[in-house]
Amino acid sequence: MLRWIVSVCVLLSVLSTQAEEASPTAQALYEQMLERAPMAMYEGIFVHQAGNQTQSVEIVHGTHEGAIWERLLHLDGMVREVIRRGEALYCINPDHTVEQVQQQGSSPFANKELGSTRQLSKAYEFRSLGKQRIAGRLVNGVQLVPKDASRHFYQLWLDNETTVPLRTELVSRQGQVLERYQFSYFMPKAKFEAERYEPRTKGIELTQAHEAEVLKTTEQDVLEWRLNWIPAGFEDEAATGYAPKMSARRIYSDGIVMFSVYVEEVEKVLDEGTAQAGPTVLAVQHKQWHGQTHRITVVGEIPAATAQRIAESVELL
Repeated sequence: MLRWIVSVCVLLSVLSTQAEEASPTAQALYEQMLERAPMAMYEGIFVHQAGNQTQSVEIVHGTHEGAIWERLLHLDGMVREVIRRGEALYCINPDHTVEQVQQQGSSPFANKELGSTRQLSKAYEFRSLGKQRIAGRLVNGVQLVPKDASRHFYQLWLDNETTVPLRTELVSRQGQVLERYQFSYFMPKAKFEAERYEPRTKGIELTQAHEAEVLKTTEQDVLEWRLNWIPAGFEDEAATGYAPKMSARRIYSDGIVMFSVYVEEVEKVLDEGTAQAGPTVLAVQHKQWHGQTHRITVVGEIPAATAQRIAESVELL
């Protein structure tokens, strides 16, 4: 009997290995996710972990008339909701005020903001992490391995049926998980149910939302500057004026993570160096230009050494 059990186990192992060899490549799995996951319909609960902080969030995600709809409800602490209706994004605050804010991807599972394999291949290699079970469902693991030390690892476990990431992780080169999103409950849906996307907070009308105030500078107030070094693969996503007066901000993305660079004229000098909270690093430098002190701040999900080097490379024009 023991010999028969061993033989069966060996046979199952061989069949499993052959199945893995025949499965899609990591790059193909990622491409399937980009195409299918944003249009999937599902609901669930996921946990966001950043450093020592955790937050549970209920999510309902689907499509209506070709547009992505979402509702996210924070389950811990004060009640907060995020409602997405296509390009419109609403934040319902604990005081029941409603703000319509700039679209930046309401949840980490919408995938609209993720880069293409062509863009990511400039800075990452795609590797398979095999199969696992998350929230009671079979998933396929994909790892994005950085080609240099200027960024972190990124890992996704994609639902075998819907390709929705049931877990995503940002991992340092030392193996520390800096940030994790993971479903504890996930249920695909066959049809769109409009009532599931209505705010759970009573008495809320999205038509009463006001636009979140965005401070802007005039053209003559915006500083001119450039970066003399930037990690390969990062591209300028936006160059906008940013308050207060005589300041500027730019956003860079490699298709997975982003960092922002702020340059502003200041009177008070802060301590220089880097600080980190969960996945987010902040680097501060000061430079003199035309007799004025300017603070350079880099904020993003990148290694501290990378943020420091970017800040040092800023040249005022």
